[in-house]
Amino acid sequence: MSVERKTSTIVSTVTGAVLCVLLIPVIIINLILIVGSYRNPDELPGVFGIKPAVVLSGSMEPAIRVGDMIFIHNTDTDLLKEGDVICYLSSGKAITHRIAGVTAGEEGEVRYVTRGDANNTEDRLPVTADQIQGIRKGGRIGGLGSMILFMQTTTGMILFIICPLLLFLLWDIWRRRRADQEEASHTAQLEAELAALKAERESKERKP
Repeated sequence: MSVERKTSTIVSTVTGAVLCVLLIPVIIINLILIVGSYRNPDELPGVFGIKPAVVLSGSMEPAIRVGDMIFIHNTDTDLLKEGDVICYLSSGKAITHRIAGVTAGEEGEVRYVTRGDANNTEDRLPVTADQIQGIRKGGRIGGLGSMILFMQTTTGMILFIICPLLLFLLWDIWRRRRADQEEASHTAQLEAELAALKAERESKERKP
């Protein structure tokens, strides 16, 4: 194999690996969010007890910023306490706020008073256990949430999924055709050299 072909193979492998590293995790998270939201509209979609969530407001800044992707872990609501950051659903909207206090309802059920770190007042309604989707244990990916939301649009799917896959497919087809042409050229060169050697040998054999 020539140096040029080796270089082309290495470049192809590296390019494919980079595309996989960049696109596959984002695509998987996006699919989890889309499929899960249709299957269980009353719950945040997740896998292995971890639910990715997109931050849409600045109520928890500076710890969590708009457009961040955070990860919510399943938890036993009986273990929740003041200071924990929880994610809960309110009118179908996911909200991630800190527990400011734990109280009891009219029938003795536990309720959680929440407040965003950037807010001056507590949330208007206390949160019940069945609203809670999980607890945030830390960790965020800045800007990934905005990318995920954009990828769910038609334009985003074209730019981030369809176009890269088509470009990679076209580039791979071109690379394979070029490799075939180089192989054919190399084979033709070898055949020409063999024919020349054969002709030279026959010429020597014919000499007296």
